[in-house]
Amino acid sequence: MRWRLWRRVSRGFTLIEILVSLLIGSVITVTLGAILIDMIETESREASLNEVRQELQSAMNFIMADLSQATFVYDGDCLRGAGLCANADGSTRTPLTTYFPNFGANIRPILAMWILEQLPYDNNPAFVLPTSCPSDNAQCLRVQNARRAYTLVIYYLDTTTSSEWQGVGRLRRYQLRQYATLNGTTITQTPGYVDPTNNTNFAAWPLNLTTGANLQTSSPSNDLANLAVVADFIDANWTDLSNTPIACQGAVATPTINAYVRTPALSTSPPNSFYACVLSRGSNFNTATFVYLRANPRGKPAIRPQDEAVRPVLTTTVLSRGVYQKVPGN
Repeated sequence: MRWRLWRRVSRGFTLIEILVSLLIGSVITVTLGAILIDMIETESREASLNEVRQELQSAMNFIMADLSQATFVYDGDCLRGAGLCANADGSTRTPLTTYFPNFGANIRPILAMWILEQLPYDNNPAFVLPTSCPSDNAQCLRVQNARRAYTLVIYYLDTTTSSEWQGVGRLRRYQLRQYATLNGTTITQTPGYVDPTNNTNFAAWPLNLTTGANLQTSSPSNDLANLAVVADFIDANWTDLSNTPIACQGAVATPTINAYVRTPALSTSPPNSFYACVLSRGSNFNTATFVYLRANPRGKPAIRPQDEAVRPVLTTTVLSRGVYQKVPGN
């Protein structure tokens, strides 16, 4: 009796018992693996969204810094040659964008402004102010006395497909500075630049106020090397979240003083992912600008199609400190 019991116990597990154990172990391993993979993907997805938000904030900081020191901000009507930038008789003139560098249909100018920069630019040792100027060198004397120059800054929305950039769109910044070379008395003006205070003004730029002739001797360079990428993963879809372009609050059919004007204008099939509303107060007042900027995480690691509905948005309103011909007391 005892021998039979010992023999029964020493036989070990049956094949069925081993298979059941393996099945249970596999289920546990697969379940734990799936949970671990899901946790890793979730963490990666949250990291990607945080990176998009941080990059969006960085881009907005660039725009805010430029707007805060802007002397003149163009609204959407100006970009198309109307409104404040129309001809003296009120007729629409050649769109201002004609005089901007053309980077193709998929790289579109959205927001343009003039800022006043100190010389030498960025304290770059390549730019050296003249210590003395010949009496007949008016440009050298002007640089030596003014020690500052106006720069045209333009923000573009780039929706081209790129192997270098992963996002569906990106924000690019272009600057047209007055001087390409500034090394003592050796001074070279940047091609396409026109001083907005010499024979023209900000609204009429780059046309001669008297004759209406274009003062540009050549077009600005459209080399993409001059178009710095401020942020990737900017939403590139024009009307994906709204079938109608978003209008500015407080906008009126015929813009007047103290009215918001959208840039780009509603008549140009503008994007809803990046636009601005410029409060027109005339050239003697500081300008307020509302900016809307939306990101799109598509292309980031672990981002699923359904995650694209989470599109971070930043808005801000900036009062420009710079003024030109401001009337005292206004």
